[in-house]
This record gives sequence, C-alpha cells and structure tokens, in this order.
Amino acid sequence: MTMDRGRLARSVSEFGRMYLGNRMGQAGLALLFIFIGMAALAPYLTPYDPMYTMQLANFRAKPQWLDPALPPNLYLITDPGLPSVAALGEWSLELTGGSSASWTGSEGYPGIPLVEEGSGPGAIEVTGEPSAEGTAVVERIYQYAYKPPRRFSVHLAYKAQVTGEATWSIQVLLRQSDGNLLELWSSGPRRGSQGWTVPRPQIDTNDAILRLRLFNDILGDASRMFPRGGEYGLVVRVSTVSEGGTVKVYLDDVSARIWGESFGLLGTDNYGRDIFTQLMHGSRISIIIGIFSAVIAVVLGVLVGLTSGYLGGWVDELAMRINDILLTIPGLPFLIVLTAVLGPTIWSVIILIGFLGWMGIARLIRSQVLTLKTKAFVEASRASGGGTWHIIRVHLVPNVMTMAYTQLALTVPGAIVTEAALSFLGLGDPFLQTWGKMLHDVQYYGAVAEWWWAVPPGLCIALLSMSFVFIGYALDDIFNPKLRGR
Repeated sequence: MTMDRGRLARSVSEFGRMYLGNRMGQAGLALLFIFIGMAALAPYLTPYDPMYTMQLANFRAKPQWLDPALPPNLYLITDPGLPSVAALGEWSLELTGGSSASWTGSEGYPGIPLVEEGSGPGAIEVTGEPSAEGTAVVERIYQYAYKPPRRFSVHLAYKAQVTGEATWSIQVLLRQSDGNLLELWSSGPRRGSQGWTVPRPQIDTNDAILRLRLFNDILGDASRMFPRGGEYGLVVRVSTVSEGGTVKVYLDDVSARIWGESFGLLGTDNYGRDIFTQLMHGSRISIIIGIFSAVIAVVLGVLVGLTSGYLGGWVDELAMRINDILLTIPGLPFLIVLTAVLGPTIWSVIILIGFLGWMGIARLIRSQVLTLKTKAFVEASRASGGGTWHIIRVHLVPNVMTMAYTQLALTVPGAIVTEAALSFLGLGDPFLQTWGKMLHDVQYYGAVAEWWWAVPPGLCIALLSMSFVFIGYALDDIFNPKLRGR
C-alpha cells in the first residue's frame, strides 16, 4: 500500500512537472484561474444583483472612464428625509405675506407599504396665518458642471392640516442657469386636509406628459432642462390662503436626482443594470454548464465506446448506427426544439448538451478499444479466465482514461458556445444572467455600436473556451508519447 502511494505521488509529481513545462498548458490554466476567480469573487467585486438590481443609473449609461464630462448619478439633496433642524441648512427660505416655515420633528413621511420606505420623523412645516395670504419658497441651489443629462426626477411627500376655510397649493419648479423657471408639478388649489401623499405620476422626465407640457414634444428629455453648466435651483413653493381658519403644510422626503449618463466600469443596460456585474456573474453559469455538460458527454461516450468496441457484434452495430443517426441530426435546431419542449432551465440545458455531445467521443474510445483488445496483455487475461467486465475494468478503462481526460477538456468549449448560442436566441434560462443573454440583449436593443456592452461577453466566451482548448492540447501532448517526442 505504501509502495502504491509512493508510485502515485511520483506519477502526480511527474505529471505536474510536465504540465507546467508546457507553455500552452500554462496559458490555459492561467486563463481558467482568472475566470474561476471571477466566478468566486463576483459577490464581493460588485454588490448588485445581475438580474434584479435595476435603475442604478440612466438606461444605457456609458462607462465612467469613457467620458469624464458625462454626469454620474447626482443627488441634489444631501438629507432628503430632514432628520434634524440642521438639514434645513442646505435650503434657502423666502417668506412673504402671512406664512412662516420651520423644522418639526413631530411629523414625517411614513412611506407606502411594499412600495417605498418612509423617511422617519422630521419635516418642513409651513404655516398660514388666519385670514391671511402667504407664500413660502424653499430652494436648493446646485452648481452643475457636466454635459446635459437625459433624465431628471424629483420626489416629494406632502401633507396638509386645515381648520376652517383655507386653500393651499404646492408647486415644484426648476430654476435654470439663465433664471428661467420651469414648472415640473403643481398640486393646484386644494381645500381641506390631506394625508401624506406623493405626486402621481412621479415627477420624472421619463413621463411623456411632463415632457409634452414642458417642451411641447414627447421626445424631449432633461438635456433641455440642463443645457449647460451653471447654477440651478430646485424650488418648492407653498401658497396658503386662510379665510378665518388655519393651514399647515408639511414637506418631507424632498429629493432630486440627475440620472447618471456614466456608471461603473462598463455602464448599464436598457434597464439600468450594471453590465460589469452581469459579466462577473456570467462566468459562473458558463463554467458550470461547460464542465457538467462535458462530464455527461464524456461519461456516456466512454461507456458506449468501451461496450461497443470490446463486445463487438450486434452490440457494436446497434451502438454505431444510433451514433450515426444522432450525428446526422443538426445539433442546434434539435436543441432548440428540445429546449422549447422541456423548458429553458439551466439543468435541462446541461443535460441536453451533454446527451447530444457524446457521439464523437464514443467513436474515439471505440477505435482505441479495438486496438487494445488485440494486445497480448488482454489476450493473456482472457486466457487466464478473466471475464468481460474484469478485462474492461482492469485493462481497458485505465488505458482509455488519458483520452477521456483530453476529450473532457476539449468538449467544454463546445458546451459553452452551445449554451451561449441558445441564450443569444432567447432560449436560455430567463432567470439567470449569462454571457449569451448579454449578447441577446445587445442585439435585441440595437446596441451593437456600444462596444463596451457587446465586446466583453463575446471576448469572455472566446477566452474561457480557449483556456480549455489549451488545457486539452497540453494533456494530449503529455499523454501521447508520439506528440511528446516530436
């Protein structure tokens, strides 16, 4: 037993020395380790979910390094929840008539269950004096120094408490760098009390009605609101008219966002999802599908090749005719049909690719077995009473395993490319982000010109496939004495 372990250790050591001495093997292993690192470290390299974390920036934002003049995500309000009186410091107040404004900790936007969280206690309280008219203007001034953005949104929560006869209204405006005021939203004159609520629809330049009202054009965007750098202001105007009663209007969770035209290392897709996150997580799926599918194909190929090659006769004839039939069936169309029938889950894709990839391996193993079974050591084992399965297990399997290892490495690239093709055609698992699905999105949304989105997944597919090809060729070079001696 000790001798066997020592021999095994020497064999492993010799194999490692020969493999590391092969430059192609070194390159393949280095590439593979890079992608394994991507797969393992994906949750730590990026905090986002590749499928469900959306609206990180504007849709199809460019990489941050591509053009520094493009605006990143800009949040104009530091403390939108107004948690303390100090939060009023970033606002300027202008009061006219019978109005007063102050911070209060007794009120706060509670949020909407299952929709958005509240901001907690703290709000701006605007009070209209009895039998008087007044206006409170709250403004946040901001210096903008980037190219024009495409999207701008404002969030606001408000509440009104009215006693007696009183009218109130709220306006949200944008003061442009030239002093022009754009009305983004208005509540209109209202009577009576109002619980906490938010404007509906949201104040967002993605809203076609808002664009039509501001620009008389539904195709306009926020670039007309921020045409150049300069000083801009977000203005909230509260007007009160008290006719013998009192009115208090509360403002909370006031925020404004210029949606980034640049984001991260590779920008965003059409849903504002991080492309770099998709690229990192896609390596996991490709490695899993490639290896598992290749294992299924190699196991089936070895079993069929061993059985048909050694037994011969009708078993060999039947196995090879089935093999020939499957080889004549177009692989990708057949996979498309089966995927549509069985469902596009990752495990059905793995099984289908594996079960449709064993035929070439079976023929290689069979040809090797046909040569081996005529060797003297096999004849000697048969003459000494060795049974069929004993000969296959003891003499044939060890001699074909080197070929099986090589074929395992060389089969993985085909499985990776096949899965990418299925995902590119829209037949992959819809709940998983893969490199093929990224290429599908590029084609579907007409983003071929955005090379930072189109090139990385295709390049990763090629490099990961190349790593296994290099490993397979290195193994073939090591296991095949004729190649090694060349």
